[in-house]
Amino acid sequence: MKYFFLLLLVFSQYSWADCEQKSDRCAAIGEWRFAVSVGAGVYTNPINGGDNTPLILIPEISYYGEKIFFENNTLGYSLFDNGNIIVSAITQLNHEKAYFTRWHPQNIFLENSSSSVIDSGSGDKGEIDNDDVDKDDENYIPKVDIDDASSKRWAIDAGIQFNWFINQATDIEVQILHDINNVYNGFNGKIQLNRMLIVKQLPNTRVSYGLGANINSKDLVDYYYGVPVNDVKNDKYKYQGKFSINPYFRLAFVHEISTNWSAKFNIKRLFLNDSTTDSPLVEDNHIDTIFAGVTYDF
Repeated sequence: MKYFFLLLLVFSQYSWADCEQKSDRCAAIGEWRFAVSVGAGVYTNPINGGDNTPLILIPEISYYGEKIFFENNTLGYSLFDNGNIIVSAITQLNHEKAYFTRWHPQNIFLENSSSSVIDSGSGDKGEIDNDDVDKDDENYIPKVDIDDASSKRWAIDAGIQFNWFINQATDIEVQILHDINNVYNGFNGKIQLNRMLIVKQLPNTRVSYGLGANINSKDLVDYYYGVPVNDVKNDKYKYQGKFSINPYFRLAFVHEISTNWSAKFNIKRLFLNDSTTDSPLVEDNHIDTIFAGVTYDF
């Protein structure tokens, strides 16, 4: 099965990437791929009081069979494949939990974690004491620290993924998922355009970019970023989540050094919708992922 990895933005002069060439866009059928990247970077945490994650060591694991595929946090099965269009059933851990706990695949594979935020669990952390807040100050922006928020449970999402391979260099991917273990009882989705480029002026170098948006239902935003009444004493701190669409862009440069070694630079910015940033739990209006280093393919 031909499958394109998700990558990212545009250069002025290029030629289309060829899937016959060694490329991050193509995967051999029936073979496991193991790789590790070593370098420096950061994965920012938008939660008030949450720690940014330094990126030092990033493992990658993937497998693509005729029907079944696995990539780090995603397990899938191809239901339909005519070469240009692939429809798959997939399941994965919901990624919003990564901002509330250290041991999440997004913090191990895509962004390696080395600092703890808060521990996972099912109980509340307790009420927030905000008696000293100036209730008459209308300009005051209430904030809830991550340590004062209720713990978030692990959610398992499942649903449909649609891939349309327009040509050798361009594809569109759409996902629609729903949690299957009744954690937030809502849905999330994603739509993105991916394009792979080869820059003639830079031998053995590939540029890729992605433009897209994450879509979160009201129930998902409310579960992860809402502040329920029983968590606060001051009404200013209460917040109920709303439907959210969060656009993003991604850009990557990969320079092949040898058969097994490559140098890479990745950057991604996710812009958070007001439906999320209005929460007292959220401090930043965007999430950045930046990494530069070298990768070894085993």
